[in-house]
Amino acid sequence: MSFSDTDDASTKDVLQPHTPPPASAMEPYMAFTTIPRAAPGSTCCGISNLLHNDHTTLLVTSATKVADGLTATAFVAYTIKVGDNEVKRRYSEFESLRKVLCRIYPTLIVPPIPEKHSISNYANIQNKSKEDAAMVEKRKRMLQKFLNRLAKHEILSYEHVFHRFLETGVSWTELMHSAPISTLPKNALNATLTASSSSASLVRQGVEQPSSPSASSQSSPGPAGSSGHHGGIPPEILREPNPRFIDSEVFTQKFSNQLSGSMDRSQKKVVRKLGEIANDNSDLGATLNGFSLNESECVPLANAIEKVGQAVDSSFMATTALMQALEINVNEPMQEYVQYASIIKAILKFRHQKHIQSESTADQLEAKRSSLENLERMETEAKRIGEALNRDRTGSTASNSGTNNHNTSAPPARSETATINDDNHSISEEGTFTNEPENIHSNENGDEAADFNPYARTPATKPAGSTDSNGQVDTTANPYAQLPPANPYAHAHSPPSSAVKRRSTRLNVFSALSHTLHGIIDVDPEATRRNNIGKTRDAIVQLEDQLETTNSDLDKISRAVQGDLDRFQLQKTKDLRDILLAYAKAHQKWCQKNLGSWQEAKDNVEQIPV
Repeated sequence: MSFSDTDDASTKDVLQPHTPPPASAMEPYMAFTTIPRAAPGSTCCGISNLLHNDHTTLLVTSATKVADGLTATAFVAYTIKVGDNEVKRRYSEFESLRKVLCRIYPTLIVPPIPEKHSISNYANIQNKSKEDAAMVEKRKRMLQKFLNRLAKHEILSYEHVFHRFLETGVSWTELMHSAPISTLPKNALNATLTASSSSASLVRQGVEQPSSPSASSQSSPGPAGSSGHHGGIPPEILREPNPRFIDSEVFTQKFSNQLSGSMDRSQKKVVRKLGEIANDNSDLGATLNGFSLNESECVPLANAIEKVGQAVDSSFMATTALMQALEINVNEPMQEYVQYASIIKAILKFRHQKHIQSESTADQLEAKRSSLENLERMETEAKRIGEALNRDRTGSTASNSGTNNHNTSAPPARSETATINDDNHSISEEGTFTNEPENIHSNENGDEAADFNPYARTPATKPAGSTDSNGQVDTTANPYAQLPPANPYAHAHSPPSSAVKRRSTRLNVFSALSHTLHGIIDVDPEATRRNNIGKTRDAIVQLEDQLETTNSDLDKISRAVQGDLDRFQLQKTKDLRDILLAYAKAHQKWCQKNLGSWQEAKDNVEQIPV
């Protein structure tokens, strides 16, 4: 596949078929997409058939100023011709196409489009930017190169979104808001990658490709600064950086610095000097032609001066042609490769972020496992302490039971009909609370005070209000039977209803506050601990699945990025060869044209009689 646009006009825009490498050096070229896509190698529409036809041309034929009917603003529309089909697209639509392709294929080096004006340049030209013929022509050339690179790509040439971009009558705005573009994930790092392999292969020229770059990074991570990192992605962020991708980052940074630094400055200086020489030659040629008219008396001298002036004019035209050739065939490709360096940095950064994601997930998993070990250790310790307390409680209960059995044989110290409360008040057999103190003195015979307690009821005592044999109420059995209740002040000291309500309100508030505090304070540490153990185990299972998926994606991304870097290296080598050939041919033509004109001038000068 030719990636050069510097060939002859008859063949430079013909989409050449892919030339497969030798079978002994073939290795599948893989890419991964954020949404399911059709497998490369099968045509899906008429545009796809045209793009993969050996004799189809893809050209940007013209750039015309068009007025927008809705906003009444003007824009430049570029006419694209694929075979016999024509479609007009504006610059912003080319830009959105490239962004969509980058989102679908995050591991592919999508070709760049010409850059927008810088803020300073746009401030200088403002509304005249759309009328700048040189800028429009440059964009037209570079947009045509962009489309041809897509059409020649082993995977992107089969992307149906690209085909729709080239179809006549397709509204790009509507296409941007419909599937599959509308279903693209916002962050490619969280997307599920789908394999997409091309029908062609890559030639690994003396480079041994490991089966798993992730494995190679783990086997030989190397120190963070071992590769002499200068700028770009700092490898210190990763615990186990892949030295191969660090070297790629370092090489890309150096490549970008060389192209955008000294080489770009030197080339622009040469072009500027050539422009000054061309302008000086133009002035000099006009002067010599006028001077030849003053020497009309000596015809050979006048002819010689005129030929020298024509040779200077020829040098002016040749120098102008040289400047144009250097701009188109050298400066523009160099600017394109400066953009390629930024694209490669972005892809390496994407892989770097996936590697960080993998290590971060591994760190979280390790932290959760450590937390689970601590929780299980706490649970084991709590169980051990609980079992020890249960053993002590069981022994104490057995000891108390033996003591109680020993005390049952001794006579009771109190009456069986009454129990003594802690505040020296007695409770009757029926549970009636009395205000009589417990320490009622015994009689002279030394009997218990309970025998003379009129409230105490013994089996020998008649119940209150009982009748005798004559039917009269026996008041001698209980001389206090007609007395008021035991606590005549019970009703006098009962609080009013409002005080009861206030106390009830306070109790309700206290209950609500207590419930809230119980929700905050761990009132059941054992249940909380077991709940935390269950949650931690679930989190570990999820993190293990996430780590497995992330490591798998990292391995896929690493292989896909390395495969596209190898493909790009082949493209870059051929493009740089074409750039150098174009540079040499431009100077050769310049020298040949100058040589012919100056040889003719020399012959005329030699004919001047002396």
